[in-house]
Amino acid sequence: MILFELSFPVLTSEYRLYYNGEGVDNNNHSLSVKGNTVCSFCTYFNCFSAGKYRKYTIAENITLSLEFQGTADIYIKNKNGDIISSKRISSQYNVTHKINFSIKNASDGEVYYAEIYAKSDCIINSGRYETDITPKRDILLAASFCTYKREKYIIPNIERLKKFKKKYSLPLIIFVADNGDTLPQTLSDDDIHIISNPNCGGSGGFARGLLEATKAGCTHIIFLDDDITLDTNVVLKTFSFLNILREEYYESFIGGAMLPSEEQYIQYECGALWDGFYLTPLGHEKDMREKANVFANEELPIPDYQAWWYCCFPTSFGEKYGYPLPLFIKSDDVEYGVRCRRPIITMNGIAVWHDGFENKYVGHFEYYIKRNELINTALHNPKLGIITNIRKLLASISKLTLFQRYFLAEAVVRAYDDFLKGPDWLLSIDPAEYNISLSAQTKPQTDTSMIGNAKIIENPDPVSNLLYYITLGGNILPSKNQCVKLDLMDTDINKLYRARFAYHIKEDGSICFVTKRKKRKLLWVIFQTIRMLFKFIFKYRKIRKEYIQKQSMLMSREFWEIYFSRYDAK
Repeated sequence: MILFELSFPVLTSEYRLYYNGEGVDNNNHSLSVKGNTVCSFCTYFNCFSAGKYRKYTIAENITLSLEFQGTADIYIKNKNGDIISSKRISSQYNVTHKINFSIKNASDGEVYYAEIYAKSDCIINSGRYETDITPKRDILLAASFCTYKREKYIIPNIERLKKFKKKYSLPLIIFVADNGDTLPQTLSDDDIHIISNPNCGGSGGFARGLLEATKAGCTHIIFLDDDITLDTNVVLKTFSFLNILREEYYESFIGGAMLPSEEQYIQYECGALWDGFYLTPLGHEKDMREKANVFANEELPIPDYQAWWYCCFPTSFGEKYGYPLPLFIKSDDVEYGVRCRRPIITMNGIAVWHDGFENKYVGHFEYYIKRNELINTALHNPKLGIITNIRKLLASISKLTLFQRYFLAEAVVRAYDDFLKGPDWLLSIDPAEYNISLSAQTKPQTDTSMIGNAKIIENPDPVSNLLYYITLGGNILPSKNQCVKLDLMDTDINKLYRARFAYHIKEDGSICFVTKRKKRKLLWVIFQTIRMLFKFIFKYRKIRKEYIQKQSMLMSREFWEIYFSRYDAK
């Protein structure tokens, strides 16, 4: 049984994610290795997660099969460089050679990898890891995309999956919940289902995918974002892993890491921890071209949740643990992972490229993040109550107002207000219409003419904390006719001290929006925040109980079936 193919850099130029070696050249779907050089597969996509295969699966004996031409010594090594297995291979023509090794003694989190010591010029045409285990269960896999007008991503991913399914005769059905209703139905066939869906956000799109996959008899489903670039070998690795999972790990998530499309070798997240309010991404900002990071990635803590850019789990979770909450976007994946509380398995080579968040700024996301965090905490961590929520409200409002982002501060207050309306209100609104009103409220100013003749400050020097806080960020002093350029992700509020204007800059250098210091708006936000503090103190405990009491309805299949039937009937 094939476990996964050796991958070569077809979708990226970052070859060190696949192989290392000074005498190695990539020929798209093969590698040329010069004589007397070494080609190493101790890499993110091509190493073998020996410890995790030993722990989670019934596999014991592994074979590396290489379609190879030339003479070389092949070594299978562990992370210490110890030789696990070796073989001299030599062939004048392209021939398949097999190198066997065992993972019985692999420790938890251990990585094995192949190194090829070329004695002559060699060509590696392909390679694969296999096991002698016969699958004991029938897997019917669903790939479920949720999309909203992202044709440039979704269509290439569908095409790659179609070719992949045909190549391996894989039992795979593709579901696309089209929230924007813009994909052509001509993409549909027996194995691809384009579903016209209301714009109910990611949570509704993925709920639709889970519902349709369950009806089709799929045993497992992969949730996939619509703006990813997918190497289909990742799906093969996932499918094979599911086939040989030990019974005690059958009810597990398999999670894919995120590599930003802008820096394709940097790992943004490999699962994340949730302490009841704050998220901590695992393996964050690691250069996965480096061997040390490849090893460390296998030893990360077990995550609390897996983001839905790539998340695989049994479809039976829908009946056993419920469907996604109707949160529209943001934190729905957090809530689902924490609710199910099942093991989350991550490993090197299961990952997607996903557009980074720095250049995808959408103002009203701030609303959804705050509102849904409150709901998640109310449902899953009642120990974090009024004081913690108020502290986070004050911290968020303070930061946004000092950054002159008053429109976002108002969105945060609205998020708290809407949370306190309770679960019945959440169930009653039309999410698409409400999203339009939120977008209108948080639409920023982009006209740069508003700054007039203000002096542009490229690299402001932040003032001391003492001076900054004594003067309330300079707000009790007259402003200076300056416009500070500030990165969207910059957290140093001291840089805006007394500046009248600010350019808020995306990572690519473009201006996202322009703001102006407004004392009246500041006072209005302060008034709204004080009002919210008193309201929150008096209502929070009651509303938290309501969310807990209505949780079964919020996560029910029946809720989504009724919701979708109303749309389909139109």
